[in-house]
Amino acid sequence: MGTSIALIAIHTIFIVLLHRGRYPAALTRASRPSREYLEVALVVFGLLMVPFVRFRFLWWSGWLSAYLVFLVLLPPVMEWMVRRRPLSAIGFRLPQNRRAMILVAVVLGLYLVARLGWPQVQGRGCTFDLRAFVSNSIVFAFLEEATFRGVIQTRLESAMGATRAWAASGLIFGFYHYYVHYLVPGKPVAPADALALLSLAVLGMLLGVVFAKTRSLLPSFLIHAVHNLAL
Repeated sequence: MGTSIALIAIHTIFIVLLHRGRYPAALTRASRPSREYLEVALVVFGLLMVPFVRFRFLWWSGWLSAYLVFLVLLPPVMEWMVRRRPLSAIGFRLPQNRRAMILVAVVLGLYLVARLGWPQVQGRGCTFDLRAFVSNSIVFAFLEEATFRGVIQTRLESAMGATRAWAASGLIFGFYHYYVHYLVPGKPVAPADALALLSLAVLGMLLGVVFAKTRSLLPSFLIHAVHNLAL
């Protein structure tokens, strides 16, 4: 519980610091806000259906394989086939905003210190699992950023503005972890679990404000990747 509380506090501080000042121009503009909401609803519906599709792909088994395929296909389908736009429209571009990038570097540094230093404080050495690193810190961190920030948040932002969009995308991010890990399998949520889920929602908001300030998936992906490494 202590780790979750500390993460919530740290993430909230950086959300406040990043939120200060003006946001860059949105990557996309809504021709019809109703269309943006409809596409978000369709994406969320697809995400809700994923846990019920199970097969094995490489070392991923069960719903994770379906989740992987869904996340791989979603951004290019939504942009190239539905919108007829390049992936730069959802953040596949270099970041801007030097001040935001400095704060991103501080967050990354704190995570790395936690990953390398905290195990030593607890009297246990650092461990490294290559398969878990590839899955959690590279594959799913990148694909989740492309989906939750690139696809969902850009559509919400064009309809409701930057601040409400990153707050909403963070809540969706946190809820989805509750949905797949607790609601679908029928697992009860203990107080420590509730704090961990709240921490994930606040992390999602931090990733969202980073994306909104830099207009690039790269900084939010790096934070997401190192956060998963530090777990």
